[in-house]
Amino acid sequence: MTDMPTMTERDRYIIARALYELIRSEQAKSAADRRGADEEDAKAILHARFDSELQMLVQTDRAAGREPPDCKRAPSIGG
Repeated sequence: MTDMPTMTERDRYIIARALYELIRSEQAKSAADRRGADEEDAKAILHARFDSELQMLVQTDRAAGREPPDCKRAPSIGG
């Protein structure tokens, strides 16, 4: 496998923002229309790879008077 190119801070922000907005979008849907697996995967990726960007996005939403989406991860089996 080849090495991945280094991500810039801007790259990281854009990817984190896209995942964050996907979560927001899914949570705005009715339960029947939500893609739960996509939402949970997005949360897991945000926490695993973009945790500092996630914290910044949540703070930005709160500072603007918006309620951030629920980005808490569901506990995994056995941990």
